[in-house]
Amino acid sequence: MADDEMMALDNEALAYVQNHSLEEHLSAAVDIAIQQRAEQPLQAIIAHLQDIIASGGAVPKTPKRTHQHLGAGRMGAGSGRGGPLSLELHVKARSQDNPDYPSRLPVPEETVRWHNSWPAYDPPEWTHNAVHANARDLPTGHKWADPADAAALRAELNERTTFSTEQGAAHTFADALDFDDAGRPMNPVGRTGLAGRGLLGKWGANHAADPIVTRIDPTSGKLQVVAIQRKDTLQWAIPGGMVDAGEAVSVTVKREFTEEAGAIEDPEERERFESDVKTLFATGKQVYRGYVDDPRSTDNAWMETTAFHFHCSSELGTRLPLAAGDDAGKVMWLDVSMGEEKYRSLYGAHRALIDEAVWSAWSRGELQCELVAKTPAVQAEAS
Repeated sequence: MADDEMMALDNEALAYVQNHSLEEHLSAAVDIAIQQRAEQPLQAIIAHLQDIIASGGAVPKTPKRTHQHLGAGRMGAGSGRGGPLSLELHVKARSQDNPDYPSRLPVPEETVRWHNSWPAYDPPEWTHNAVHANARDLPTGHKWADPADAAALRAELNERTTFSTEQGAAHTFADALDFDDAGRPMNPVGRTGLAGRGLLGKWGANHAADPIVTRIDPTSGKLQVVAIQRKDTLQWAIPGGMVDAGEAVSVTVKREFTEEAGAIEDPEERERFESDVKTLFATGKQVYRGYVDDPRSTDNAWMETTAFHFHCSSELGTRLPLAAGDDAGKVMWLDVSMGEEKYRSLYGAHRALIDEAVWSAWSRGELQCELVAKTPAVQAEAS
């Protein structure tokens, strides 16, 4: 099938999903299954959808789950080579959520995709001075950023890896991405209203690692996640960070969690924390790898992440101390609940990553027994 025919099918499917509110219905059904802690989650989902059908298909009142770029297929390919993992257009990457960024050119939803013609599109170009000052070709600085001339790096960029295609498979930039006339890689989701690199050091994909650490609150019985307050936007977030050159993602995950949630001065407590973290990070499951919607992204630089889920045992979840590190303002156990404002407004696509981790663990049968055992009603009955 030709690329233009594939694009037409993708657009038709996207319109069908939006016109029938399919994402709202399915997201609400999944939320209800989790909230009910259903022993048979698929049956709970079916029952909710049957209620929707009986009510004439009204859009559900349950808050929408924002599965941004999390395994929803191959919709809306910018180049026809295999699209980003999302039915949705990016939202954060067109926003002004990062206070350091200049005003973006407003980009209407219908013109986000590169294949939607916009001859007059002329976004401002901006790369933070800190990025320029730390370019690796300078005699000074910390050398974590690419040089300014992307065209001169073309051979290197061609061989770099992106996980922005279907199912998070690794592809080279040359195979998966388009480049603009200046030799800069183009955002695989589409236009953001800002060219250049913003605060991101790399042209194209900037790779991060996000540890999702959960526990059952021993007092309330609620599922909680470790969250840190970012110093740049003051939003709550997963304690992740950038993958250093040549560093294994598993090493990054452990390092970032230790740095951002384990700034403990007492030697004995610090030793116990490191021992607990070693135990915790000996297990874990990768729940996502790919493009993520982020307010730092631009037309030519964007975030991709690998997210792992680590669930604390009852004993470890009770004793794991938390203290904010240099990159974080505060750290806390945060209720995984749409009733919690900090959770609703998590940074970037972090809530979607946590939702994916929780739903994956629930579908494998790994949370039901512990959640049910920790509910106040069950505890009262047991006593």
